[in-house]
Amino acid sequence: MKFSTRLENLLEERNLTKRQLALELHIAPSTLNGYLRRGREPDYDTLISLAGYFQVSTDYLLGVTDIRRPYYTLECYDDKEGELLETYRSLGPQEQNYLIKQAHIYHEQDLDTPVSQEKEWLTREF
Repeated sequence: MKFSTRLENLLEERNLTKRQLALELHIAPSTLNGYLRRGREPDYDTLISLAGYFQVSTDYLLGVTDIRRPYYTLECYDDKEGELLETYRSLGPQEQNYLIKQAHIYHEQDLDTPVSQEKEWLTREF
């Protein structure tokens, strides 16, 4: 989806006029009209301002993704969650799938199982 279409949809969702948005973001109405009608694209600072105003990612505005919200930063997680997320992101696709499968196995495992049985379980090949 094109930037102009995304921007127009966001204006409609918020029931905003072009003039209102231009005033809010200190953009000339003719510039905003250029984004919507003439295929112009904003500079980086304006793109970031638009994304912040509509609370969407710049990738969403540019049509790179359909995910509206920016990804959360690691500060949103505690240390262990952040470490797990960093590890997951550093892996290739196949390893990510293995990690997810392993997490599901641990989630379903009875943590009250005696240690000797747990060691046997951990040494099994999958």
